[in-house]
Amino acid sequence: MKNLVWLASYPRSGNTWFRLFLSSLLSGNQRADLNNLEVDLYANSRIIFDELSGISSSELTIHEIRELKPVVFQLLSAESSGRFYLKTHDRFFPTPDENPAFPPASSFGCIYIIRNPLDVAVSNAFYFSKSADEVIASMNNPEHALHPSVNCLHPLLEEWLGDWSGHATSWINSKIRVHVIRYEDMIRFPVETFSKALRFLELTYTEEQVKHAISETSFETLKKSEKQFGFKEKLPSCDAFFRQGKAGGWRSFLTESQIRKIVSDHREVMERFGYIEL
Repeated sequence: MKNLVWLASYPRSGNTWFRLFLSSLLSGNQRADLNNLEVDLYANSRIIFDELSGISSSELTIHEIRELKPVVFQLLSAESSGRFYLKTHDRFFPTPDENPAFPPASSFGCIYIIRNPLDVAVSNAFYFSKSADEVIASMNNPEHALHPSVNCLHPLLEEWLGDWSGHATSWINSKIRVHVIRYEDMIRFPVETFSKALRFLELTYTEEQVKHAISETSFETLKKSEKQFGFKEKLPSCDAFFRQGKAGGWRSFLTESQIRKIVSDHREVMERFGYIEL
């Protein structure tokens, strides 16, 4: 059964915004409740892994967890004929036994959200409380991962990002149907961009419904909601999950040498998606 939809992105690229928009539509065009989303499943949820595998992930190595991932996803798919939308920051990777971690036979498709890596670097620096140089180095590290320790019992298991370019190409070149969304187009052409994604997902909504969901999940609305009610996905160490929500902020933050480093590391993929403006 092809009923798993992967909502994939490198961190701080617009994944949460898309999930909020989709949650608004699926819940009947209601204003998205930040802490009670319709689209609220994480591919790397420790609880989902432990329940479906029947094994405590804390007793496994990272390689053993990677090996079991496709089994867990196949079980999740088999449990229901309905759709499962799962957020992930993982790259598309083979398990140690060379099986796709995200099984094509169970996958309806992937919405891959991409953002200019210059802005990604800035957003990640603020969110993870790191220097821009640290983030830029991690964005070019093929082994870069979030929550890499199996013993800290973080609610999410390891997410193997790898480098920014490799992350994007791993999903785009996978054997799963992929629809790519540019974060910048979500800002500039929201109705057209979100509507194309809905057609890919074979979801039918009127233009008015789409516009309403976009309005209900505007950046200012989300920022106000987070300030009033908080957001369970925000790291305790950062001031706010929804910081600026703009494109091009890198121009007033990154140094010339930092810009050159990112462009040098990722020129090919940046050119492919129209991010070379220098």
